[in-house]
Amino acid sequence: QQHDAVEASLLDPVPTIFVGLLAYSAFFIKGDARWKMLAAIVLTMFSVVFWALFEQAGSSLTLFADQSTEMPRGFNAAMTQTFNPGTIIIFGPIMAALWLWLGKRGLEPNVPVKFGMALVGVGAGFLLLVWASHTQVNDAFKVPLIWLFLAYFLHSIAELMLSPVGLSMITKLSVPRMVGMMMGAWFMASALAHIVAGLVAKSTSTETVGGVVTDPALALATYAKVFQEIGLWGVGIGIALLLGSPILKWMMRGVK
Repeated sequence: QQHDAVEASLLDPVPTIFVGLLAYSAFFIKGDARWKMLAAIVLTMFSVVFWALFEQAGSSLTLFADQSTEMPRGFNAAMTQTFNPGTIIIFGPIMAALWLWLGKRGLEPNVPVKFGMALVGVGAGFLLLVWASHTQVNDAFKVPLIWLFLAYFLHSIAELMLSPVGLSMITKLSVPRMVGMMMGAWFMASALAHIVAGLVAKSTSTETVGGVVTDPALALATYAKVFQEIGLWGVGIGIALLLGSPILKWMMRGVK
């Protein structure tokens, strides 16, 4: 009941709040500040899609690991939760150095492009699992662990593109008197994304007895179907954002 109450308190009011922020920024803020605020709000709305897909790590992807992934001896589904933090620890400094190297040469992608690349990356991770589910399955209807690791790798690199620049983008683009409110909106978007992530995870459920799936083939097919849908949505929305990035860059008025 508590979960249902939280879900109801977010699913309808949060989109309404974002519409209100868009309207307020469009009609009551003037000059360059208006366009920068609108860019911040739009990018925050795109972040909902990213986090809704990324947060499958704690739900459907872990269940996929348990039910539809071939585990080496001594390894289990819970251990797959090390893939993301391990990748972040190793590749975080590498990505930071890459942005600095590109920045010195005037080649660093702007914030909308990073957001778009992140959405494409998280969607591609799911599509990789869909491909593996159709082509790399053993007799027990399970895919090798390497494909799940590669999906997590793509998701983690995508997180490194979006997450570090999120709050920085909010503080740079927001009107000074509204920075606190916009930071709250960013975290509110994250909360909404977690609710959506839960709804997506529910759609992957199949019948189990004592925690063991009764039909492994159906379970794998269900995961592949849902992962294909959300993967295509992620890639498609990411491409749309990349195509629209010149407009958002213009709206940001030189903010990097």
